[in-house]
Amino acid sequence: MLLSDRDILREIARGRITIEPFDEKQLQTNGYDVRVGPVYYVLKGDLDVFFPFIKDFVDSSYEKKEAKYEVLHIRGKRISGRFIRIPPQGFVVAATMERTKTSVDIAASLRCRSSLARTGLSIARCAGWGDIGFDGAWTMEIVNHLVVPYYLPVGLRVGQLIFLKTESPAQKAYTGKYLCSEGPMLPKLCADEDLGDLIDVR
Repeated sequence: MLLSDRDILREIARGRITIEPFDEKQLQTNGYDVRVGPVYYVLKGDLDVFFPFIKDFVDSSYEKKEAKYEVLHIRGKRISGRFIRIPPQGFVVAATMERTKTSVDIAASLRCRSSLARTGLSIARCAGWGDIGFDGAWTMEIVNHLVVPYYLPVGLRVGQLIFLKTESPAQKAYTGKYLCSEGPMLPKLCADEDLGDLIDVR
């Protein structure tokens, strides 16, 4: 069952949904708008291959950045603010400014705002799912589908969380490797329990 704005407020009052910080102006008819934070990761430009199944390789493949105040000059306009620069047809790993937590019978899903999608950006690829009991900030895989750079203002409402109530409580709430995240999380495929059956690293 998809939760409406009234349902979301009721579940927040009951302590079954937590959104921090919470601003009722970001509450929508059947969801809650989330904003992009200033910290993000980009893939290094000198990579000759990307193999994300070894932790050292992951750590050395990304560069951590924080958006700084800058002045842009675009088509005769002077535009100032903090921006995440996304290369042409490139992507960054960023995170929401909001942290959420759900109970044992509520899941959440992150969708790109339609207005933003119409400008050539996607924010969750195919990974916008928050398991039952997830607690943390939401990591976003933001992709620029254009052939020109894209400057994304920090704090912009980029996506909407929708909440779904299950018919019965989960047998086991989420306890995975991305629990309690406070910022963008790099991939942790190296921690998959079945990876040792698939590859041999010496």
